[in-house]
Amino acid sequence: GPILPAHKRALLEQSDVVVCTLPGTEETRHFLSSAEFDAMKGGATFVSVGRGIAVDESALVAALPRLGGAALDVFETEPLPADSPLWEQPDSKLLLTAHNADYTADYFRLGWRVWRDKLE
Repeated sequence: GPILPAHKRALLEQSDVVVCTLPGTEETRHFLSSAEFDAMKGGATFVSVGRGIAVDESALVAALPRLGGAALDVFETEPLPADSPLWEQPDSKLLLTAHNADYTADYFRLGWRVWRDKLE
């Protein structure tokens, strides 16, 4: 059945770690937004590995100071735009990965290219 708001809030309030693995649908768009991040324990960790549309990135940025940290492997827009506020967050609070769960022959070459482009 559907997840009721009270159940979702109770789960978030009790969790030390919240992992989002939701698919990207209109029903899951911003499933985690300001209300949900506000409900999370101070110091909790948030991880997103499903689809980026499920997370309101602006709300996450606003919540990061009170959270223990976050790790994102998916984003609302991929690749993550150069002007995204996520790039400006401290490394001690946010880990960004390249939405790449496979190890291919060109893995390191492509990864270094992204890193080099962001450096320039």
